[in-house]
Amino acid sequence: MADFQWKEKLKKTMDATENGKYVSKKAKSLGIVLYYLFFTIIIIVLLFFVIGLFQQRHYVTASLISIIGISCLFFLWKIIRADSLEDKN
Repeated sequence: MADFQWKEKLKKTMDATENGKYVSKKAKSLGIVLYYLFFTIIIIVLLFFVIGLFQQRHYVTASLISIIGISCLFFLWKIIRADSLEDKN
């Protein structure tokens, strides 16, 4: 019985994600803003780590973290510049 309830909840969730009409524009824009804010905070924190590690002469670790930070920045840039994923129908 519980398995059937989980399948129904999963089906409703899948329908909501496949059909964007169930999600309001306000909720979508809030989600995108929070996503951008999260990545921006991560990039800033990694930048402070890199600066601190360079000051402490941990060059290898600072280089690795800077590569991770640049990758996050590139990923964020690609998401911002991406075409709309909404259905064009």
